[in-house]
Amino acid sequence: MADSGTTGATIELVDLGKRYPGSRQPSVDGVTLRIDAGETVVLVGPSGCGKSTTLKMINRLIEPSSGSIRINGEDVTGIDPVRLRRRVGYAIQSSGLFPHMTVAQNIALVPRMVGWSASRVRARVAEMLDLVGLDPGEFRDRYPRQLSGGQQQRVGVARALAADPPVLLMDEPFGAVDPITRDHLQDELLRLQRELHKTIVFVTHDVDEAIKLGDRIAILRERSHIAQFDTPQAILAGPADDFVSGFVGEGAALRRLGLTRVRDVEVTDCPTADVGDPPQRIVERLRASGTGEVLLLDERGRPCRWLRRGDLTRAAGSPARAGTPVHRTVTGDATLRDALEAVLTDSAGRVAVTGPHGQYTGVLDTETLLHSVRGLLAADRLDAPEHRHGLEDTLARQAPAEQEVDREKGAL
Repeated sequence: MADSGTTGATIELVDLGKRYPGSRQPSVDGVTLRIDAGETVVLVGPSGCGKSTTLKMINRLIEPSSGSIRINGEDVTGIDPVRLRRRVGYAIQSSGLFPHMTVAQNIALVPRMVGWSASRVRARVAEMLDLVGLDPGEFRDRYPRQLSGGQQQRVGVARALAADPPVLLMDEPFGAVDPITRDHLQDELLRLQRELHKTIVFVTHDVDEAIKLGDRIAILRERSHIAQFDTPQAILAGPADDFVSGFVGEGAALRRLGLTRVRDVEVTDCPTADVGDPPQRIVERLRASGTGEVLLLDERGRPCRWLRRGDLTRAAGSPARAGTPVHRTVTGDATLRDALEAVLTDSAGRVAVTGPHGQYTGVLDTETLLHSVRGLLAADRLDAPEHRHGLEDTLARQAPAEQEVDREKGAL
């Protein structure tokens, strides 16, 4: 992506409040916090605590009743709200795409409103689709109904970023998709933020999502009173009070796995073959494989099927129909918690690791993950052996499946 030079902006909420007419109590009462430029801050709390109301006051979709909002030092409570919203990206649950517009038209909406030329808009649409991992030639002329839920959310993020705003507000944007798609969308957001350095304010009710995404987390009580505002590490290590401790919940040791990324641990390699390779070449790779299996990659280098000895024979020599489909992968931005879940749900105890556009980069298996987890727990000096032993016992239950893979090595 070309560097536009636009990065994040500071956001300051000063004694911000919202009281609806006829209400006995304010929905939001005196919120004061500062968000640094380029920082991702997650607002998390129980349903009805006012976190979405607080978020929507930043771009004045909801007008505050009191207090001020400053973006890069400018009080935006007195400027034209439409002009403000063109400077602040906004992504919501279920994408919020206009169904009668194509993908390109949805993404182009704000750039056209602010007066970009037609050629610049076309280039920006292609750039944004590529940035969120969608092929412009394949997706630009589709309508939202022709996209999966995950693809719609990617387009929603692309639209929110299209005019290069310094601030991005996200109101439970991944709450309506399945868990596996949600993990990948979270990884995508982390990758985008490493490239773009926007200021992101993200609302969720999911503590694990907050831990994974947030540079800092604001845990809110009712009426958006701030119970604790700190880094995920600090909150897990030292909850401010019983409310925070109860909200974070049990299993803090396991939640610490959400602080370490797959890219930070050792990833191994495995033999691969291309979907277009002749069957005999794939058989030769299987014979040479020390693991008894080969990972088949599609035309774009993405994992598509696991092949073991005998699979080609059972599929009449057709690699595209042989073996077991790859149902789940993790990226380098995935957490060890994501990887643990993926490994534990795989019968052979391994998961393929992929790059920004889904291309194969390696494999994470039970043994490697267990080694990393042990090192992480030791480094953190956790004093809860029941968590550590329970985690190791869970991973150890993968051993029978791995032994079954070993028994297949001589099948050819």
